[in-house]
Amino acid sequence: MSITTVNMILRAYDQFCPLIIGAVDTPNLKINVKFNAALSNEFPADIHAAEVSFNRYVMACANDDQRLIGIPAYVLRGFRHRNYIAHRDSPLENLADLKGKRIGTNSWSDSGTMWARAALREAGVDIGDVQWVIGHVDQDIKMKPKTSFDVVPPEGSLFLSEEQTLMEELRLGKIDAVTTAFMPPSVYEIGSEFRRLVRDFRSAETLYHRRTGVYPAFHIIAFERSYAEQNPGVVLAVYDALQASWQDWWKKAKNFGEASPWQIAEIESMIKDFPEDTPPFGCHQDAHKKMLAVMCHEQYAQGIVQKPADPLKLFADFEAFLKAAGR
Repeated sequence: MSITTVNMILRAYDQFCPLIIGAVDTPNLKINVKFNAALSNEFPADIHAAEVSFNRYVMACANDDQRLIGIPAYVLRGFRHRNYIAHRDSPLENLADLKGKRIGTNSWSDSGTMWARAALREAGVDIGDVQWVIGHVDQDIKMKPKTSFDVVPPEGSLFLSEEQTLMEELRLGKIDAVTTAFMPPSVYEIGSEFRRLVRDFRSAETLYHRRTGVYPAFHIIAFERSYAEQNPGVVLAVYDALQASWQDWWKKAKNFGEASPWQIAEIESMIKDFPEDTPPFGCHQDAHKKMLAVMCHEQYAQGIVQKPADPLKLFADFEAFLKAAGR
């Protein structure tokens, strides 16, 4: 029987390294994982599947843009209270303190920044309660390149020049906070002049999860539509391979917990507090249904879509493939 090759972009997350190194059995299917390639919802010509921005994917669904077929494999998740940065001398201590303040960001369409604004709204600060400032974070962390999946920031946003950076504006006291996907290295330096706005972010995020039931998803795996429709069996096989890789990692993590001193405590927290989010696959668990519904609502409430996507239809094509295969 012939071997089908699928080219996929996926970062080398621990839980998917078994797949990347070839330790997952995929009969009649060769999955070439490009783990150093840039992520985008616009695929290069030789790519069949890729890790994509979930926010951009859901926005596309809301706008009846059907270029991609997503699968419910939430390959990157997280909370965003931790991703607000303040000056070390700032009197601000929580997200509610940001009402009426100036907040900088380097992307409006990223999943992480959408969820950061969702956390802000949940704390009582709406989009219009803030002066938004858009620009490069620092000399290394630039604004994200624009794509056809993006949406413009709200009217009234301020845009920095190419020479200006958000961290310098924060240093000078011209803005009050910055939110971005990745912490600038300066935040981690001993004695840094910058800190996380929410110092005890774990407690804040734990309470957020208890109040909302939401564990935000940032990235999923999606296929180029024409390829998926011609190869539905490959779509399902890749989904199975991702799950198998995750299970291999999960077993190893529970047995060894070698990545950090208290990784076992984190594993037990996942089992106890995130049972329906572990493993991170599927769309019918109550926790995942809640997250999908909140995501669609937030996009509309934040004004980044004219009508909300239907959370029940985000993975309709994938579910049709499952049904056709008798699964």
